[in-house]
Amino acid sequence: DISTKMNSKEEYGYDKERFTGLTGEAFDCIICCLVVKNPQECTSCGSMFCKSCIDSWLLKRKECPNRCAVTQNSIKPIGKALSKIYNDLDIKCKYYDDCKKTCKVSDLEAHELVCNLPKCVNFEYCGNNVKDPKGGKFCDQNCVLLDKVRAANGDMAKIYKELKDFMKSYAPSIGGGGGSIGIGGGSLSTGVTWKWDATLIGTGIEVSPDKSKVFLREGPYMFRTCIGDTGFTGGVHYWEIHADDKTENELKIGVATKRDFNMNSAFCDYEFGFAYYGLGQLRHGSNASGSQYGKRFKKEGILGCFLDMNRGILSFGLNGEYFGIAYTNEALKKGPIYPAVSLLHCAGCKVVTGLKAPDYFFK
Repeated sequence: DISTKMNSKEEYGYDKERFTGLTGEAFDCIICCLVVKNPQECTSCGSMFCKSCIDSWLLKRKECPNRCAVTQNSIKPIGKALSKIYNDLDIKCKYYDDCKKTCKVSDLEAHELVCNLPKCVNFEYCGNNVKDPKGGKFCDQNCVLLDKVRAANGDMAKIYKELKDFMKSYAPSIGGGGGSIGIGGGSLSTGVTWKWDATLIGTGIEVSPDKSKVFLREGPYMFRTCIGDTGFTGGVHYWEIHADDKTENELKIGVATKRDFNMNSAFCDYEFGFAYYGLGQLRHGSNASGSQYGKRFKKEGILGCFLDMNRGILSFGLNGEYFGIAYTNEALKKGPIYPAVSLLHCAGCKVVTGLKAPDYFFK
């Protein structure tokens, strides 16, 4: 009986009660009778299914539920026009009773990844959830420091000690360990180390065990984003993106001032994203246009990324050649700011952090 619902609603479709303004059965899966998740369609009869539903169905049968013979290309994702309508549907978060959030279907996965995680104790300042609740009540080391400064109750000697200990741990340069002190305007390069956040990545992106490398290889030509696991709250920061020689499509590289968005899109499509595009262009708040900047970068070389939150500046350089200032924006002075990269079709890179920024970035 194809109307029998599958065992796991989490794995298959969405309950219709979660949608606002959705009427009719246009997006109903004819197998689980729920609203389709990852919708597929039969090119012969036009019926729609959840991908998990039809995949399970075809393990035991060689025809669709309407008895259409299945060939290699007869079951495929719904078309672009229909997909646009589907992705724009409003759906309640599965934790709606607590968060009261309704979002677009296209944004749901990214939202639910962080929605049910506990909020950092400094949430009102950082806006982050705790990614590993077993590891404590703070989202990152910046908030650990903030809590210690608050506990000092204005005792400058205690605050100085906490700052000194923090800088020794996360910026070896301050303790004489060969890190970096910028020379432009007295700015300090903190040398903060970070990795890619494996819990906040676009579909299909593979992350290496040490979380320094990311790679995407898929059929569709759709930008997918990965975000750093640490938000910068102030100071000067430098990191490098090392090209992967298997890359076929240019990357978008830069920073985002928020993390709660659809990772199956480029972070710089939005106003909160600032990127250098490997075509030798800039992208900010647009997926199609931007000014010319620097040189092309794809499968060879090392791209240096420099964020000066004291001045609200983001700059890049390739293989030791300074491209100049890419962005000057007040939004780049306010944390948290997260490093980000967007990959297309077949692309990847390695990030190296905790480095000394070359002197030309401070001129």
